[in-house]
Amino acid sequence: MSYLAENFGLAGKRAVVTGAGKGIGRAIAEGLAGAGAEVCLHYNASQKGAEEAAAAINKAGGQALTCGGDLTQSSAANALFEKVRDRWGALDILVNNTGDLVQRSKVIDFTDELLERVVRVNIHSAVYCTRAALPLLKNGREASIVNVSSIAAHHGGSNGATVYAATKAAIHTYTRGLAKELAPQIRVNAIAPGVVNTDFHKTHSTPESLANVVNNTPLKRLGAPEDQAGAVLFLCSKAGSFITGEIIEINGGLWLA
Repeated sequence: MSYLAENFGLAGKRAVVTGAGKGIGRAIAEGLAGAGAEVCLHYNASQKGAEEAAAAINKAGGQALTCGGDLTQSSAANALFEKVRDRWGALDILVNNTGDLVQRSKVIDFTDELLERVVRVNIHSAVYCTRAALPLLKNGREASIVNVSSIAAHHGGSNGATVYAATKAAIHTYTRGLAKELAPQIRVNAIAPGVVNTDFHKTHSTPESLANVVNNTPLKRLGAPEDQAGAVLFLCSKAGSFITGEIIEINGGLWLA
């Protein structure tokens, strides 16, 4: 076996990626499959994208399946991992990617309903999925969890994203706490993307604001979903086997600006 295959390959691994129907989640799922893992692509609203990605993975010789559900509800998270248990009996990789800004809103205008939605999609989903997956991860091989955070956790978010940023800061703390609680059996890390060129920013940002981000980013471009996938593959591989409790910043140097 080559050095790359032995240390960076994921052959034989079984992975669940939540929110894998588009954007960062889809790129991560495709990357894990490309490295040899069998992947379950979870979706909620993006069923078509998840099924297209799974079909492409299978056509290329990989192994992929899809599973839907609203992970802001614990029952849906439990159902997802019951299906995983029936399929594999164990799990090696969990990527908690589900999350959303939902909508921009000043705190003074933040309704109870919006607060509930933002907190549930960004925090509850990760807690529910982690809790439901733990028995399977404990039966896995060199199991690893990767949470997806955001640069907003550091700087408080841009206009109207204060609560979203706070939930992502909570993901940082949750990651570090889990890393201590689950060691040495399960490693837990996170990635913190900067501004990534996905539907998220097509929905929540203006062309002018994105151009300003590019101008202020040392590498002079927006992030791509694939930029995030490479870090996740590393964290889940043998090459990353002595890393836990870390947050990897993937923002083209924007946090330095």
